[in-house]
Amino acid sequence: MMSFAAALLLAYLGSCVLLWATQDSLVFHPRPLTYPSAHSAAISAEIERSDAVLRGWIVNGEQTDGPVVVYFGGNAEEVSVNISSFADRRATTVLFNYRGYGESTGKPSERHLVGDAVAVAEWAKTRFPDRPLVLFGSSLGTGVASLAAARVAPDAVILVSPYRSITRVAEKHFRVFPVRWLLRHRFRAEAVVASMPPTLVIASSVDGIIPYAESQAMVQAMRAVEDGPPVAFRTVDVPHGAFPGEPEFWRAVDDYLAGLMRA
Repeated sequence: MMSFAAALLLAYLGSCVLLWATQDSLVFHPRPLTYPSAHSAAISAEIERSDAVLRGWIVNGEQTDGPVVVYFGGNAEEVSVNISSFADRRATTVLFNYRGYGESTGKPSERHLVGDAVAVAEWAKTRFPDRPLVLFGSSLGTGVASLAAARVAPDAVILVSPYRSITRVAEKHFRVFPVRWLLRHRFRAEAVVASMPPTLVIASSVDGIIPYAESQAMVQAMRAVEDGPPVAFRTVDVPHGAFPGEPEFWRAVDDYLAGLMRA
């Protein structure tokens, strides 16, 4: 019996070590460039960082009205797949792939992604001054957008399937493991709710990756900030990652962006 218990303990500890060692591949899923051809509304762009080159696109760059949106994708998202959708918006959109994704160089990590997000947002502010700046994050990108917003102070943020932290999400998917002690990439968006600007949150009650209750909890955390900015919450019931194919989703985004211009 003792030998069996010892074997179980060793197996559990081994699983913890494996989870710790392979967590980068669980949090980040870099994808190669998938967009098949150039889009008439998009021009390529490049930002040199000290240890990487970020490559992406400016969509509707010739537009002179509407907000400037900086988009941060999910953990398995090569952002060029969104070019057509953003071309239909009354906004200029900046999309850069994370390090290691698409044609961006380098290796992704929480520190690098947030630092890069700040650099991209500042670059967008300089290139398109005197227009409202909106940081738009989806899934993993909601943590990136939130943490960057605390340093960039945009006019608004859009969060699609947000979470309070990757730790809280991982605890729901890996209940038997002490993920709070194992995770290196935590993306603690809840830590910066007091610095958030007006925000639109869109979530799905059938989301199997970011639980709906987790997105609701992030909204509650933002609304609990005394004298905090308004937080709008919309539910669009589609599977995780299926929002771009849902017209109701884009109506919510377009209405919010139009409201910023009227404010």
